[in-house]
Amino acid sequence: MPSPKQNGIPAGKLWAVFLLFFLTNTVFMVFFYFTLSPRQPGEVSVQIPAGSTLKDISLILEQRGVIRSPLVFRLMAKLRKLDTELRAGEYVVPPGTDPWHMVGLLTTGRGEMTRFTIPEGLTDQQAVARIVQALPGLDPAKLMALARSDSTARALELGANRLIGYLFPDTYFVPPTIGEEAVLRLMVERFRQVYGELTDRRKSSNELDRNQSVILASIIEKEAMLDRERPIISSVFLNRIAGGRPLESCATVLYVLGKHKSRLLYSDLEVDSPYNTYLHRGLPPGPICSPGRASLEAALFPAQTNFLYFVARGDGSHQFSRSLDEHVAAKRRYRSLGPSG
Repeated sequence: MPSPKQNGIPAGKLWAVFLLFFLTNTVFMVFFYFTLSPRQPGEVSVQIPAGSTLKDISLILEQRGVIRSPLVFRLMAKLRKLDTELRAGEYVVPPGTDPWHMVGLLTTGRGEMTRFTIPEGLTDQQAVARIVQALPGLDPAKLMALARSDSTARALELGANRLIGYLFPDTYFVPPTIGEEAVLRLMVERFRQVYGELTDRRKSSNELDRNQSVILASIIEKEAMLDRERPIISSVFLNRIAGGRPLESCATVLYVLGKHKSRLLYSDLEVDSPYNTYLHRGLPPGPICSPGRASLEAALFPAQTNFLYFVARGDGSHQFSRSLDEHVAAKRRYRSLGPSG
């Protein structure tokens, strides 16, 4: 019987080929095993927090029992070049979802998220009501306490004593399990982002600090209906401040009264509050609502005018005046009975 040597194939090479074949198949089988979906009795809810790294995500998935190997999951994500595309959210993973499909699921952002919208011009109490309506698991009393806590405002480095004015109006998508502190922080961070976008482009021309700018923007938000008029209304209030005049904003009086009135009475203007800008000069001590982007921009970059008064025309626009005589004539023209502008 001829030996391997006699056939021209050294025995050592045969063993090397066999060993390579065995190792290759072993690695393949191990890799294949870890690409299989673990046995799941049903759907599994997985929450991926914002800011999670690929490693964090892989460990969370392993802990929730939806993948077998964090390492293999990370390799798959990198092989598909999706390792930086995985999104935070709360996902419902169906039984039988293998790691390949798990990577794809986490790139869609189609987790179980709750949507809520905060319109411009809401007070903190109104904003909390909107939040709780969408997220009934949150404690409204705790939300209000946090929103009105000076320690919360200090922790968020706002330079204010509460969050009204900084709960930025926007549409938010959040996990249903988000907590009270987290949802408020998210809204404040959105404010920071928008404010930064406005002030990074150019320096504010209103000579106010950030908190004062937010206070002014909150008044503009409640007084203006048309975006094109916001910078002009801003100039009116800044001109009045520069001239030592009270702002005489009806919106601040309505804030004190805590209810909407189509027309204020002269007796309403006597309500005793530091927020009553008919009685007290300068800006009130805090915002009266959370202003949107347009009002923030108007506060930061007012129009250059000599206007000191404005009165509603009744169609959403205003008539602006430089003198009291002009203002009185405008009020008569538009039949604006009682105090206005």
